[in-house]
Amino acid sequence: MVRAMRRSRFLVTGVMAMACVCMTSWTPRDAHAQSVPGLPAATAFPASVVPQQDPAQRLLDEQRNRELQRELDRQPAPIEVAPSAASQVPDLPADADIETLSDPEPTFRIDHIVYKGDTVLSQSQLDRISAPFLHKSLGRRRIDLLLRRLTEAFVANGLITTRAYLATPQNLSSGTLAITIVAGRIGGFTLNGGALRPSGDRPKGDGGGLLTDAGTAWAFPASVGDVLNLPALEQGVDQINRLRRNQAQIQILPGQGAGESIVAIQNPFGSRLNYNLGFDNYGSTTTGRWRTRASIDAGNVLGFQESLSLSYTGTRDSNALVLSAAVPYGYHTFSYTAALSEYQQIIGGTALLYGRTLSQIFGWNRVLTRSSTGRVSLDATLTRLSTERDVNDIPLTPQDLTILRVGVSGLWRFTRGGQPGAFTASLGISQGLPWFDASRDFDGIQKQDAHAQFTKLDASATVQMLLAQIGPTYWTWRTTVTGQYSAVALFGNAQIFLGGTDSVRGFMQGGIAGDSGFYVRNEAVWANAPVWQGLRWEPYVFVDGGKAHLVAEAGWPTLIGAGAGVRAQWQFRGQTFSGELMAGRALVQPASMGPKGSVVLITLNWAG
Repeated sequence: MVRAMRRSRFLVTGVMAMACVCMTSWTPRDAHAQSVPGLPAATAFPASVVPQQDPAQRLLDEQRNRELQRELDRQPAPIEVAPSAASQVPDLPADADIETLSDPEPTFRIDHIVYKGDTVLSQSQLDRISAPFLHKSLGRRRIDLLLRRLTEAFVANGLITTRAYLATPQNLSSGTLAITIVAGRIGGFTLNGGALRPSGDRPKGDGGGLLTDAGTAWAFPASVGDVLNLPALEQGVDQINRLRRNQAQIQILPGQGAGESIVAIQNPFGSRLNYNLGFDNYGSTTTGRWRTRASIDAGNVLGFQESLSLSYTGTRDSNALVLSAAVPYGYHTFSYTAALSEYQQIIGGTALLYGRTLSQIFGWNRVLTRSSTGRVSLDATLTRLSTERDVNDIPLTPQDLTILRVGVSGLWRFTRGGQPGAFTASLGISQGLPWFDASRDFDGIQKQDAHAQFTKLDASATVQMLLAQIGPTYWTWRTTVTGQYSAVALFGNAQIFLGGTDSVRGFMQGGIAGDSGFYVRNEAVWANAPVWQGLRWEPYVFVDGGKAHLVAEAGWPTLIGAGAGVRAQWQFRGQTFSGELMAGRALVQPASMGPKGSVVLITLNWAG
């Protein structure tokens, strides 16, 4: 007789485990689980067992996808520069050239140009700017052109308040022109009109934290006295606007000292706490189609621009609880995630498979380069997974994995047809390690056996841009390509899953899984659908497809699905109600999945 889901054990002991996860999940096991008679000790179950992605891993994937889409939709915050603080460009024709620009007398032949003052450009950059002006007769207008070229170089490098002047005294008859460079520097920060420091003197309702404003300063990779660099300010604004409550903008104002500027941060902040409740039928046929979801997010409560969130999702036979935290520090972002999940699945009609997974993820992101149009980052995560399973209360061999992933990711923005677009890409390598009491591969392991020590490559890319303008309507194209490769068999937590709203639409959750595989999602969206009674809606059509391969099996099964849907959002008295209705059809699928079918999926959300 099949037992009921052990929800009470999950909700009581699971929450307690989350509270002390750091102290418990790294300790060695004392007991040795036994295998079930008639079933192998690894993961090879009867063919009737549908591939089942870990509920917590799916919840994490959904959160990452939402955050990526939010970042694609969010335009960079404007940074305004007061005219008196900006670098001044000499008034010359836009197409002025050293060879054709006329220069009134007196003029002097210049064979050497020397730069004094602050070093903000490399010597090679200065040499390239100087070269066209050497060994020529220069007067007032041509010298102004040189100053203009320097100012253009400052602005191109983000040094928007740095200035160049003629040095004094000056003896042009000697054949040497001296230029003084005065670097623009940060004289101070303000937040909503008040001084950022000392933090303890600020009222608690001004957009800062309850304890300090330190996080607002830490978000910027520059401090008082540093050279004012636009990419550093853009990085700080991005870090602050990571939080749902923030909508920060910057204005650069003249400071009190020579060359100093005040970085004035305006942040019409929202609530420190936000919640989200919802339900959908995105679940699987094995653990229940209808899912309930709940989450609570806290932003900058303490004042470190920290983000904290607790999320839950559950179906008839699965639960997942995820706790995450992140703190920015200049070009760095440090994060920690703990997840606890469980599921049960009937196999063979008489046996009940029960699984529970506890995972921890330590993350670090470092922006390597950035400009007004994009950035490139280095990502590193260390993941610890511990999975326990049993069949009819007989425990199977536990799976303990330690996985290190290092990758590079980038985001670039552009304009197409007068409409904003964006492109993202990432490339990473994951290595299963024998650290922190991880399971070890046995001697003589074959490639078709699931590996705890493995090497896996992954890559992804997204594009969002104007597809076409049909009459007054604008259609946006969104595409995502995601894939991974492994030469050996992997445990389920490291595999790729195809089928469902997060991968290949047109199918219920749980289609095919693979050690290697890829999928492509394509949709055309009516981007400027008219707003009706405050209701914003977004119709779309889609075609998705993918292939997956198990090392232990031959072939690359294929899934292809197509359909249409509509997303909608309505705001009322500070509350946001949103939903999505989608209808899809399976076009291509393996014969083992039975006849092709159609799906109608719905999700409703209430956020505040």
